[in-house]
Amino acid sequence: MAENTCRYRAGLRHWHPLLPTRQLRRRPLRLQLCGEPLVLFRTASGVAAAVREACPHRRMSLAAGRVRGEQLECAYHGWRFDRDGAVHCPLMPAAELRHHAFQVREAHGLIWLRQPQPQEPPQALPPLPSWPHADLLLAGITLHTVPAPLELTLDNFTETEHTTTIHQVFGFRDPAQVQLRVDLELNATRVWNSGPQKPFPRLFDAFIDIRPADAFANDWVTSFAPPLTVYEQTWRRGERLRRFRLRVVMFFLPLADACTQLTTLLYTPRVLPGPLHRWLAAPMVRAISTYELDLDVRALARLADLDPQLSPRSLGPFDRVLLENRRRIQAGYLGG
Repeated sequence: MAENTCRYRAGLRHWHPLLPTRQLRRRPLRLQLCGEPLVLFRTASGVAAAVREACPHRRMSLAAGRVRGEQLECAYHGWRFDRDGAVHCPLMPAAELRHHAFQVREAHGLIWLRQPQPQEPPQALPPLPSWPHADLLLAGITLHTVPAPLELTLDNFTETEHTTTIHQVFGFRDPAQVQLRVDLELNATRVWNSGPQKPFPRLFDAFIDIRPADAFANDWVTSFAPPLTVYEQTWRRGERLRRFRLRVVMFFLPLADACTQLTTLLYTPRVLPGPLHRWLAAPMVRAISTYELDLDVRALARLADLDPQLSPRSLGPFDRVLLENRRRIQAGYLGG
Protein backbone atom coordinates (compact mmCIF):
# COMPACT_ATOMS: atom_id res chain seq x y z
CA MET A 1 0.00 0.00 0.00
CA ALA A 2 1.34 3.42 -0.96
CA GLU A 3 2.57 5.43 2.01
CA ASN A 4 0.77 8.66 2.85
CA THR A 5 3.33 11.35 2.01
CA CYS A 6 1.08 14.37 2.60
CA ARG A 7 3.07 17.09 4.37
CA TYR A 8 0.20 17.60 6.84
CA ARG A 9 0.03 13.98 7.93
CA ALA A 10 0.97 14.83 11.54
CA GLY A 11 -2.30 16.75 11.79
CA LEU A 12 -4.30 13.52 11.83
CA ARG A 13 -3.85 13.51 15.62
CA HIS A 14 -6.28 16.45 15.89
CA TRP A 15 -10.08 16.31 15.70
CA HIS A 16 -11.45 17.66 12.38
CA PRO A 17 -15.12 18.42 11.59
CA LEU A 18 -15.25 16.63 8.26
CA LEU A 19 -18.95 16.53 7.40
CA PRO A 20 -22.36 17.74 8.63
CA THR A 21 -24.15 14.93 10.42
CA ARG A 22 -27.17 15.10 8.11
CA GLN A 23 -25.04 14.25 5.07
CA LEU A 24 -24.06 10.77 6.26
CA ARG A 25 -26.79 8.19 5.76
CA ARG A 26 -26.49 4.50 4.94
CA ARG A 27 -24.34 4.86 1.82
CA PRO A 28 -20.58 4.88 2.53
CA LEU A 29 -18.77 8.07 1.56
CA ARG A 30 -15.22 8.40 0.25
CA LEU A 31 -13.41 11.32 1.87
CA GLN A 32 -9.84 12.46 2.45
CA LEU A 33 -8.01 14.10 5.35
CA CYS A 34 -4.33 15.02 5.59
CA GLY A 35 -3.74 12.97 2.44
CA GLU A 36 -5.39 9.87 3.93
CA PRO A 37 -8.20 8.34 1.78
CA LEU A 38 -10.94 7.03 4.06
CA VAL A 39 -14.50 5.77 4.01
CA LEU A 40 -17.11 7.15 6.37
CA PHE A 41 -20.20 5.03 7.02
CA ARG A 42 -23.15 4.78 9.39
CA THR A 43 -24.09 1.45 10.91
CA ALA A 44 -27.64 0.13 11.14
CA SER A 45 -27.84 1.37 14.74
CA GLY A 46 -26.90 4.88 13.57
CA VAL A 47 -23.28 5.02 14.75
CA ALA A 48 -20.81 6.84 12.47
CA ALA A 49 -17.51 5.09 11.75
CA ALA A 50 -14.51 5.50 9.44
CA VAL A 51 -11.84 3.15 8.08
CA ARG A 52 -9.04 3.44 5.55
CA GLU A 53 -10.46 3.30 2.03
CA ALA A 54 -8.50 0.42 0.46
CA CYS A 55 -9.56 -3.07 1.50
CA PRO A 56 -6.43 -4.86 2.83
CA HIS A 57 -7.32 -7.96 0.81
CA ARG A 58 -7.24 -6.84 -2.84
CA ARG A 59 -7.36 -3.02 -2.61
CA MET A 60 -11.02 -2.55 -3.55
CA SER A 61 -12.40 0.80 -2.43
CA LEU A 62 -14.61 0.20 0.59
CA ALA A 63 -16.72 3.15 -0.56
CA ALA A 64 -18.11 0.72 -3.15
CA GLY A 65 -19.30 -1.56 -0.36
CA ARG A 66 -22.48 -1.55 1.67
CA VAL A 67 -23.48 -1.50 5.31
CA ARG A 68 -24.74 -4.77 6.75
CA GLY A 69 -25.89 -4.35 10.32
CA GLU A 70 -22.97 -2.94 12.31
CA GLN A 71 -20.37 -3.78 9.64
CA LEU A 72 -19.16 -2.44 6.30
CA GLU A 73 -19.00 -5.16 3.64
CA CYS A 74 -16.46 -4.99 0.80
CA ALA A 75 -18.08 -5.19 -2.64
CA TYR A 76 -15.29 -7.40 -4.05
CA HIS A 77 -15.05 -10.51 -1.85
CA GLY A 78 -17.47 -9.80 0.97
CA TRP A 79 -14.95 -9.13 3.73
CA ARG A 80 -16.62 -7.26 6.58
CA PHE A 81 -15.23 -4.52 8.81
CA ASP A 82 -16.31 -3.48 12.28
CA ARG A 83 -16.13 0.19 13.17
CA ASP A 84 -13.11 -0.51 15.40
CA GLY A 85 -11.20 -2.08 12.46
CA ALA A 86 -11.79 -5.77 13.23
CA VAL A 87 -11.92 -7.76 9.95
CA HIS A 88 -14.16 -10.77 9.28
CA CYS A 89 -13.12 -12.93 6.33
CA PRO A 90 -15.70 -15.47 5.06
CA LEU A 91 -13.05 -18.07 4.15
CA MET A 92 -10.80 -17.48 7.17
CA PRO A 93 -13.22 -17.07 10.11
CA ALA A 94 -10.49 -17.77 12.69
CA ALA A 95 -8.08 -15.17 11.32
CA GLU A 96 -7.59 -12.21 13.66
CA LEU A 97 -7.13 -9.48 11.10
CA ARG A 98 -7.42 -5.74 11.68
CA HIS A 99 -7.85 -2.76 9.40
CA HIS A 100 -6.93 0.86 10.06
CA ALA A 101 -9.88 2.60 11.77
CA PHE A 102 -10.34 6.21 12.88
CA GLN A 103 -11.97 7.68 15.96
CA VAL A 104 -15.30 9.31 15.12
CA ARG A 105 -17.62 11.54 17.14
CA GLU A 106 -20.77 13.51 16.38
CA ALA A 107 -21.36 16.89 18.01
CA HIS A 108 -22.54 20.41 17.06
CA GLY A 109 -24.23 18.98 13.97
CA LEU A 110 -20.90 17.71 12.62
CA ILE A 111 -19.00 14.44 12.25
CA TRP A 112 -15.52 14.69 13.76
CA LEU A 113 -12.62 12.42 12.93
CA ARG A 114 -9.07 11.85 14.13
CA GLN A 115 -6.43 9.14 13.99
CA PRO A 116 -5.58 7.53 17.35
CA GLN A 117 -1.91 7.76 18.23
CA PRO A 118 0.28 4.72 19.03
CA GLN A 119 1.03 5.85 22.59
CA GLU A 120 -2.62 6.47 23.51
CA PRO A 121 -4.79 4.04 25.49
CA PRO A 122 -7.14 2.19 23.08
CA GLN A 123 -10.29 4.00 24.25
CA ALA A 124 -8.71 7.43 24.76
CA LEU A 125 -10.82 10.24 23.30
CA PRO A 126 -9.27 13.72 23.58
CA PRO A 127 -11.83 16.52 23.98
CA LEU A 128 -13.26 18.19 20.90
CA PRO A 129 -12.40 21.82 20.15
CA SER A 130 -14.69 24.30 21.88
CA TRP A 131 -15.86 27.83 21.15
CA PRO A 132 -18.46 30.24 22.62
CA HIS A 133 -21.90 29.76 21.06
CA ALA A 134 -24.61 29.41 23.72
CA ASP A 135 -25.49 33.13 23.57
CA LEU A 136 -26.35 33.00 19.84
CA LEU A 137 -28.42 30.90 17.43
CA LEU A 138 -26.91 28.67 14.77
CA ALA A 139 -27.79 30.11 11.35
CA GLY A 140 -26.13 27.38 9.29
CA ILE A 141 -23.14 25.18 8.48
CA THR A 142 -21.30 25.47 5.18
CA LEU A 143 -18.51 23.51 3.46
CA HIS A 144 -16.10 24.94 0.89
CA THR A 145 -13.22 23.22 -0.87
CA VAL A 146 -10.25 25.48 -1.63
CA PRO A 147 -7.63 24.46 -4.24
CA ALA A 148 -4.75 25.79 -2.15
CA PRO A 149 -2.49 24.64 0.72
CA LEU A 150 -3.51 25.09 4.33
CA GLU A 151 -1.12 28.01 4.90
CA LEU A 152 -2.32 30.05 1.90
CA THR A 153 -5.96 29.38 2.73
CA LEU A 154 -5.48 30.48 6.33
CA ASP A 155 -3.62 33.57 5.06
CA ASN A 156 -6.71 34.76 3.22
CA PHE A 157 -8.95 34.45 6.26
CA THR A 158 -6.58 36.03 8.78
CA GLU A 159 -6.05 39.40 7.11
CA THR A 160 -8.64 42.01 6.20
CA GLU A 161 -6.89 44.00 3.49
CA HIS A 162 -8.53 41.89 0.78
CA THR A 163 -12.08 42.54 2.05
CA THR A 164 -12.08 45.92 0.32
CA THR A 165 -11.57 44.40 -3.13
CA ILE A 166 -12.94 40.84 -2.83
CA HIS A 167 -15.96 41.01 -0.52
CA GLN A 168 -19.31 42.52 -1.40
CA VAL A 169 -20.87 42.89 2.07
CA PHE A 170 -18.59 42.09 5.01
CA GLY A 171 -15.56 44.30 4.53
CA PHE A 172 -13.85 47.66 5.00
CA ARG A 173 -14.22 50.68 2.76
CA ASP A 174 -10.52 51.56 2.82
CA PRO A 175 -7.68 49.55 4.41
CA ALA A 176 -5.85 52.77 5.20
CA GLN A 177 -8.68 53.68 7.61
CA VAL A 178 -8.62 50.37 9.50
CA GLN A 179 -7.24 50.29 13.02
CA LEU A 180 -5.29 47.08 13.55
CA ARG A 181 -3.95 45.34 16.66
CA VAL A 182 -2.27 41.93 16.91
CA ASP A 183 -1.66 39.92 20.07
CA LEU A 184 0.54 36.80 19.92
CA GLU A 185 0.03 33.95 22.37
CA LEU A 186 1.84 30.65 22.72
CA ASN A 187 -0.86 28.61 20.94
CA ALA A 188 -3.03 31.30 19.34
CA THR A 189 -3.00 34.61 17.48
CA ARG A 190 -5.52 37.40 18.15
CA VAL A 191 -6.36 40.23 15.76
CA TRP A 192 -8.58 43.28 16.21
CA ASN A 193 -9.73 45.33 13.19
CA SER A 194 -12.11 48.28 13.05
CA GLY A 195 -12.95 50.81 10.36
CA PRO A 196 -15.73 52.12 8.10
CA GLN A 197 -18.04 49.46 6.65
CA LYS A 198 -17.89 49.30 2.86
CA PRO A 199 -21.07 50.06 0.86
CA PHE A 200 -23.27 47.06 0.16
CA PRO A 201 -26.68 46.37 -1.44
CA ARG A 202 -29.49 47.84 0.65
CA LEU A 203 -31.58 44.64 0.66
CA PHE A 204 -29.50 43.32 3.55
CA ASP A 205 -30.23 46.20 5.90
CA ALA A 206 -33.98 45.82 5.34
CA PHE A 207 -33.90 42.79 7.64
CA ILE A 208 -31.04 43.48 10.05
CA ASP A 209 -30.04 46.73 11.67
CA ILE A 210 -26.75 47.70 9.98
CA ARG A 211 -26.01 50.44 7.47
CA PRO A 212 -23.16 51.02 4.98
CA ALA A 213 -21.93 54.04 6.97
CA ASP A 214 -21.51 52.06 10.20
CA ALA A 215 -18.19 51.33 11.86
CA PHE A 216 -17.36 47.65 11.33
CA ALA A 217 -15.28 45.62 13.77
CA ASN A 218 -13.91 42.22 12.77
CA ASP A 219 -12.02 40.62 15.66
CA TRP A 220 -10.80 37.05 15.78
CA VAL A 221 -8.67 34.48 17.52
CA THR A 222 -6.96 31.61 15.69
CA SER A 223 -5.89 28.40 17.42
CA PHE A 224 -4.11 25.49 15.79
CA ALA A 225 -5.17 22.06 17.07
CA PRO A 226 -6.82 21.96 14.53
CA PRO A 227 -6.58 25.36 12.77
CA LEU A 228 -9.70 27.19 13.95
CA THR A 229 -10.59 30.86 13.69
CA VAL A 230 -13.49 32.36 15.64
CA TYR A 231 -14.59 35.75 14.30
CA GLU A 232 -16.69 38.29 16.19
CA GLN A 233 -18.19 40.77 13.72
CA THR A 234 -20.08 43.79 15.06
CA TRP A 235 -21.34 47.13 13.74
CA ARG A 236 -21.65 50.47 15.47
CA ARG A 237 -23.20 53.86 14.67
CA GLY A 238 -21.41 56.38 16.84
CA GLU A 239 -21.67 55.00 20.38
CA ARG A 240 -24.63 52.78 19.55
CA LEU A 241 -23.81 49.10 19.07
CA ARG A 242 -26.12 47.52 16.50
CA ARG A 243 -28.21 44.59 17.67
CA PHE A 244 -27.12 42.35 14.82
CA ARG A 245 -23.74 40.65 15.11
CA LEU A 246 -22.17 37.64 13.49
CA ARG A 247 -19.98 34.95 14.99
CA VAL A 248 -18.18 32.88 12.38
CA VAL A 249 -16.47 29.66 13.50
CA MET A 250 -14.19 28.44 10.70
CA PHE A 251 -12.17 25.22 10.70
CA PHE A 252 -9.36 24.72 8.18
CA LEU A 253 -8.96 21.05 7.21
CA PRO A 254 -5.96 20.08 5.06
CA LEU A 255 -7.40 17.43 2.75
CA ALA A 256 -4.18 17.15 0.71
CA ASP A 257 -1.03 19.17 0.05
CA ALA A 258 -2.87 21.67 -2.17
CA CYS A 259 -6.48 21.24 -1.07
CA THR A 260 -8.14 22.66 2.06
CA GLN A 261 -11.70 22.33 3.32
CA LEU A 262 -13.44 25.15 5.17
CA THR A 263 -16.05 23.96 7.65
CA THR A 264 -17.91 27.06 8.79
CA LEU A 265 -20.56 27.53 11.48
CA LEU A 266 -22.54 30.79 11.47
CA TYR A 267 -24.15 32.22 14.62
CA THR A 268 -26.41 35.28 15.01
CA PRO A 269 -28.71 36.77 17.65
CA ARG A 270 -32.45 36.52 17.05
CA VAL A 271 -33.12 39.49 14.79
CA LEU A 272 -36.73 38.74 13.81
CA PRO A 273 -39.52 37.54 16.10
CA GLY A 274 -40.63 33.94 16.43
CA PRO A 275 -40.22 31.62 13.44
CA LEU A 276 -39.39 34.55 11.12
CA HIS A 277 -35.80 34.36 12.30
CA ARG A 278 -35.51 30.69 11.30
CA TRP A 279 -37.45 31.07 8.05
CA LEU A 280 -36.14 34.42 6.83
CA ALA A 281 -33.24 35.97 8.75
CA ALA A 282 -31.12 32.83 9.21
CA PRO A 283 -31.39 31.72 5.55
CA MET A 284 -30.47 35.24 4.42
CA VAL A 285 -27.40 35.35 6.68
CA ARG A 286 -26.42 31.88 5.48
CA ALA A 287 -26.87 32.82 1.81
CA ILE A 288 -24.89 36.06 2.07
CA SER A 289 -22.11 34.44 4.09
CA THR A 290 -21.90 31.55 1.63
CA TYR A 291 -21.65 34.02 -1.24
CA GLU A 292 -18.86 35.91 0.52
CA LEU A 293 -16.98 32.66 1.13
CA ASP A 294 -17.49 31.70 -2.52
CA LEU A 295 -15.72 34.94 -3.47
CA ASP A 296 -12.79 34.04 -1.23
CA VAL A 297 -12.55 30.56 -2.77
CA ARG A 298 -12.60 32.01 -6.29
CA ALA A 299 -9.80 34.40 -5.36
CA LEU A 300 -7.68 31.59 -3.94
CA ALA A 301 -8.30 29.50 -7.07
CA ARG A 302 -6.55 32.27 -9.05
CA LEU A 303 -3.29 32.08 -7.11
CA ALA A 304 -0.38 31.79 -9.54
CA ASP A 305 2.00 30.19 -7.03
CA LEU A 306 1.02 27.67 -4.35
CA ASP A 307 4.35 27.72 -2.52
CA PRO A 308 3.41 28.32 1.13
CA GLN A 309 6.66 30.17 1.87
CA LEU A 310 6.46 33.94 2.42
CA SER A 311 9.01 36.66 1.90
CA PRO A 312 8.92 39.01 4.92
CA ARG A 313 10.20 41.87 2.75
CA SER A 314 7.00 41.88 0.67
CA LEU A 315 4.52 41.78 3.56
CA GLY A 316 2.35 44.71 4.61
CA PRO A 317 0.99 45.72 8.03
CA PHE A 318 -1.98 43.31 7.78
CA ASP A 319 0.35 40.39 7.01
CA ARG A 320 2.44 40.23 10.19
CA VAL A 321 0.19 37.57 11.66
CA LEU A 322 0.69 35.26 8.66
CA LEU A 323 4.27 34.46 9.66
CA GLU A 324 3.17 33.77 13.23
CA ASN A 325 0.43 31.43 12.00
CA ARG A 326 3.02 29.44 10.05
CA ARG A 327 5.13 28.87 13.14
CA ARG A 328 2.13 27.32 14.88
CA ILE A 329 1.15 25.22 11.84
CA GLN A 330 4.72 23.95 11.77
CA ALA A 331 4.34 22.65 15.32
CA GLY A 332 0.88 21.12 14.87
CA TYR A 333 0.88 19.75 11.32
CA LEU A 334 4.40 19.51 9.98
CA GLY A 335 5.95 17.52 12.77
CA GLY A 336 7.44 20.42 14.76
